[in-house]
Formats: sequence, structure tokens, C-alpha cells
Amino acid sequence: GIVRCGAFDGKNDLGWHSETTPAGIVGLVKKGIFTGLYKTHHKGKMVASAFRGEDPEEAAYVDRNPMWELYGLTYVNDIRFIASHDNQVAINNALAVDLTGQIASESLGPGVYAGPGGQPEFAIGAVLSKGGRSITVLPSTARNGAISRIVPVLRPGTAVTVPRHFADCIVTEYGVAHLLGKSQRERAEELIAIARPDFRAELRSEAQKLYYP
Repeated sequence: GIVRCGAFDGKNDLGWHSETTPAGIVGLVKKGIFTGLYKTHHKGKMVASAFRGEDPEEAAYVDRNPMWELYGLTYVNDIRFIASHDNQVAINNALAVDLTGQIASESLGPGVYAGPGGQPEFAIGAVLSKGGRSITVLPSTARNGAISRIVPVLRPGTAVTVPRHFADCIVTEYGVAHLLGKSQRERAEELIAIARPDFRAELRSEAQKLYYP
């Protein structure tokens, strides 16, 4: 999705260090968008723990290509190693984010939708990286606009994938909330501003009850 939306258009000589390699990355390598020229580690290499290989042409391009290096998860997803990369940017999605910045990507309540994958490691590692950023992307609503994904509090039983202390940039179709280093009230205001307008008054009312004694 992030490749198709054009997030990397106009860039060049980016580096790739990720748990997996989504469809479309090969095309960006061919365009010179990803070269690894300035990587802190594995300069000139595309590093991951897996390559999805859904497109036969992409799979053929990667097969025995010395530019691609695949390693085990204990190496690729090591928070300390991720953090040692300068300017590491982590981009992940989420099911919901509460007004303190807690990021839920596994469950809503006790019902589990997915595992955490490498999201906790990359989100935290990127924040600890020199010049790094952690970006969480999600639609502002679910169920055709009936439910806000920006919520006052997470439902009981919800697994917190990324703690609020490591929440950095949260992105919806309405903008970007910058949370790192902000107070609880400031975070709430940032997140309300990127919620769907229909839900902002309700979210602000709940925020005032919770965070404005």
C-alpha cells in the first residue's frame, strides 16, 4: 500500500532495512529510489528477513541478486541494531490509537486480529535512532465511517503494540499528529485534529473529562 500511494516518489538513494519486502519495492530499486548508498550498515544492500515474492518478475529479479540480503528475525528485528542505523524511519499501520498515543495493532478488546510482527521493535528502534522517525498510518474511521479509530481510551483487553512513550507521528487522511515529547493534553489535541470531523466534538468532550481535571 505504501508503495502504491507514492510515499517514496521523488526520493533517491534511500536505504532499506525491514522485516519484510512488500510488492513494488523492486520497481523502486530499478528507479534508483532505493540504493542503500548512505546506509549506516550493509551499505548498498537491501536488508530484510523475508521477501514476499508475489510477482514472478520481482522474484526472478531478487533471486541470487547480491544486492538483496536476508537474515533471521533475531538480527533484523533487534531493537539495538535498528536504533544503530542513522535516520531510520519505521512506517507501520494500526487498528486504533487512543488519545494518549497508545497504538493498538493486534486487537480491539480481547479479540485478536493479528500478531505484532516487528512493529514494536521498529517503532521503538526508529525513535531511538539518530535522526529517526516512527510513523503510524491508519484510516480515521472503520465500518464505512461509523466508528472512529482515534478513540478516547482503548477497549478493555486491547493489546498495546507500541507504548505511548514511543509514539511519534500518527497519520490519517486528515493530517499528521506529532506526539513525541508532548504532554497528555497536547497529544489529545493533536490526535483530535486528525480524527474525522464528525467525531471531533465527542472526542474533545471525552478528553476534557479524562485529561482536564
